[in-house]
Amino acid sequence: MAAPLACCSGCQTLRAENARLRQTLVEVQAENAKLRGELDEVRRQQQRQASPFRRKERKAKPKRPGRPKGHPPALRATPTPDRVDRVIDVPCDECPECHTPLYDLNTVVQYQTDLPPITPIVTQFNIQAGRCPCCREMRQGRHPEQISNAIGSAGNTLGPVVLTLAAELKHRLGVPYRKICDFFNTYCDLHVCPATFVRAEQRLAELAEPTYELLIDALRRAHVVHADETGWRINAVNGWLWVFSSKDVTVYVIRTGVGSRGHDVPADLLGPDFDGYLIVDGFAAYDVLDYAKGRCNAHLLRRCKELADVVPAKEQKYLDLLRSLLLEAIDLAARRDELQPAGYTRRVQEIENRLDAWLDSLPRQLSAELERLDNHIRAHRGEWLVFLHDPEVPPTNNHAEQMLRPAVISRKIGGCNKTLRGALVHSMLASLMVTCKRLGRSFLSLARQLWQTGEAKPIDLSTLPAA
Repeated sequence: MAAPLACCSGCQTLRAENARLRQTLVEVQAENAKLRGELDEVRRQQQRQASPFRRKERKAKPKRPGRPKGHPPALRATPTPDRVDRVIDVPCDECPECHTPLYDLNTVVQYQTDLPPITPIVTQFNIQAGRCPCCREMRQGRHPEQISNAIGSAGNTLGPVVLTLAAELKHRLGVPYRKICDFFNTYCDLHVCPATFVRAEQRLAELAEPTYELLIDALRRAHVVHADETGWRINAVNGWLWVFSSKDVTVYVIRTGVGSRGHDVPADLLGPDFDGYLIVDGFAAYDVLDYAKGRCNAHLLRRCKELADVVPAKEQKYLDLLRSLLLEAIDLAARRDELQPAGYTRRVQEIENRLDAWLDSLPRQLSAELERLDNHIRAHRGEWLVFLHDPEVPPTNNHAEQMLRPAVISRKIGGCNKTLRGALVHSMLASLMVTCKRLGRSFLSLARQLWQTGEAKPIDLSTLPAA
């Protein structure tokens, strides 16, 4: 029997090529199935009434809930004898089950702090009024506690505490006015309609406009400003709510129409003379701004984590190197005060050199996803590690996201605004309320001054009493 003929080199090449193409087909089919599943998930999300939870899988080692071990307890202070308003004796002479007299009797103490029944205070102002013989105009007196000159059918007004409480519940905590009216009716026996609060907040915003301008001026003089944006709607028209926040000041701005999510909004708010750092995420609208910027490394770390499931296995090492480099840089910034200046400077230069080396080590042939990441990092090379050189610059833009969170809650509960005037009122009042909260100042004192003077004049928030 003749021996089988040996395959020529051409046949071996074809077999190898065939095997490679079969393997490529398997990978393409798997990727196609994965993309189809993601597309179906996106289509299902568009039909849902609420967004799905962000976290899809539980962590293998979740953080223990509650306070960390060794944290001092947050105990309510025991009332002093002069703070006790009433004392009630609670006898117990016998067992409630056996009806047998108890022995070793002693007295233990329990304190209960509660609110008394809230009864509105109704004040009647007897206002003298008359006509001036010179100008022939009607004039009337005004008491410092009055917040309005309205008389006649409009002379039954609400006081500054009620109006300010309602405005803060609405614009800082996101409670709709209808629920606020129900709250006042239930707990205060005060019957109010939502339209009353709407008209009152508009008057308050008109009085607070100069103070709002003071916040913008303070923001323009800040050394570090965080910026972020989220979707907003005004009468079913898409718009954007922007937040600009420094160490002490937070300003909200709502825009609609062309350019509402463009670079014109931060350029208009910060002005051409802003010489601080603008901390931003990866949104392209910030790129054209001629400001010194710091990029959010948390977004870059999150992007590396998302790309880990997309890029080929041979490119995973580049993502791991970048992730470890960024984490090391953030840890170094946190330990800045523990190191000697010379040693810290040497470590910073080492990390800068490692980032340049990482960019130079990337091969020419990259997957599309990693190539986009490479281009993004190169385009903003001088903005990623700014926090290592300036101690006031943070490594992330988490501060802006935290300031944006109350607006997101208001959007989900209240459904944004129906009118452009309502959006302007919300941006002004929310800015003042959040800034007062961060400064530890009383927004009620600010509103009371505005209500009682009835003048639209700027008020320095640092002069307000502590909250």
